[in-house]
Amino acid sequence: MASAPGWNLLPFSHAGAYQRSPHTALVAAADPNPERRTQFGARRGVDRLYADYREMIEVEALDVVSISVPTRAHGDVAIDVAARGLKAIFLEKPIAQSLSEADRMIEAFQRHGTTVAINHTRTWDPLYGAMRDLIANGGIGAVHSVMAHGREGALFGGTHLFDLIRSLLGREPEWVSGELEPGRVFDPGARGVVAFPDGIRAYVNASESDPTGLEVDIVGTEGRLRAGNALYPEWWRVDRTEKRSAWVRRGFPGVNDGRSAMVRAVEDLLDCAESGGKPLSSPTDARADLEIAVAFHLSDRAGGRRVTIPVTETEYVIEDRWGRDPAG
Repeated sequence: MASAPGWNLLPFSHAGAYQRSPHTALVAAADPNPERRTQFGARRGVDRLYADYREMIEVEALDVVSISVPTRAHGDVAIDVAARGLKAIFLEKPIAQSLSEADRMIEAFQRHGTTVAINHTRTWDPLYGAMRDLIANGGIGAVHSVMAHGREGALFGGTHLFDLIRSLLGREPEWVSGELEPGRVFDPGARGVVAFPDGIRAYVNASESDPTGLEVDIVGTEGRLRAGNALYPEWWRVDRTEKRSAWVRRGFPGVNDGRSAMVRAVEDLLDCAESGGKPLSSPTDARADLEIAVAFHLSDRAGGRRVTIPVTETEYVIEDRWGRDPAG
């Protein structure tokens, strides 16, 4: 349906996107777990299956590889894949657990000429793209506030949210102040403020206990935009024709073409690999998203004080509880 949010469209997986896009074919897969490997092959109709991704790359003539190993293994695997001469990598978010590891990865991608997209899925959704255009063209006046909800930790789910906010605003943050959700050792949620230029403040509630799910509410001097996992985008304008101003809902000017955000991400990655362009969510974007997550951790450690961007503690590691053990 053209009126459905693209982030709810299928396919919503790497494998499904490669099989749905007319520009790609899913030819092989690697997984060290034999049961998962067999199940994947049966489900996707793929018989070229490997226990080791290195063997797969050596045997198969591949142009693009998806890397969906646990975050703690992103750096080693992605750098190794780039060194093996592939044109493009579609890497799961977050890019890494520390800024220093992200820097090491970005340097390797640049050195080997590898085009990389990071799976912050909503960045490719055409409805969020329409929101970007409305904001950039003054559709809600001068933006001053963002209320952002999310779940699944400041790192794993937080980078989805931070990438979306940065993309919609077209600005980079200046400082972060906040706190972490207590009682969680691995990747706790975060609440606080992310400050952007021009006095824009993003108020973030990315705690596990937030029942809202991912949602953004962007307010400007002349209007408002809202969207989320369960909310088709709303566009409101301030009507000043009467003595007392009022909010008037406008028809949202965005549609999708039936392609899921994952399919669009794969096709953007391919286009950029051929043209030398930058994917909508690139490794440098993903590093900026990770930097916000790290800043929340450092601010919490400092009692909620502001942490200026760029963050200088690049060795700080956020332990990610998500993902499978690469050995099992």
